[in-house]
Amino acid sequence: MRTLATQMRLRRLLRTQADYQQRLSREGQLELAATASARLLHLLGEVRTTWEREADGQDLAGLRHHVSRALAAMQAAAAGLGRPGADAARLGAELREVGVPLVFFLRGLDDSEAPVLAELAGRELPRTA
Repeated sequence: MRTLATQMRLRRLLRTQADYQQRLSREGQLELAATASARLLHLLGEVRTTWEREADGQDLAGLRHHVSRALAAMQAAAAGLGRPGADAARLGAELREVGVPLVFFLRGLDDSEAPVLAELAGRELPRTA
């Protein structure tokens, strides 16, 4: 399986989040937080669309669900950033706590052979002995 485009978009999102996090800690403006939230939500939409395109036709069962839950958790953190009084540091940390491991998960999918993917997806493997 190839998820390189999804990984690239996800890494762009994480770089953008880190940039906004630094700016918010320096400037702390409500308007900037709303802008950051909107931009991160847009980038998350791109990540989701790319993932769906790359995963299309793959029998991934629970693996697909894992990515969807991770993206939903990141979306909730990004959306929360735009609310008045939001704790930008906490929400940024929540987004990264899900996003960074997701990058490595996707890299692992790319590096896995078909039998490993079948096993992880919960499909029964044919016996060889």
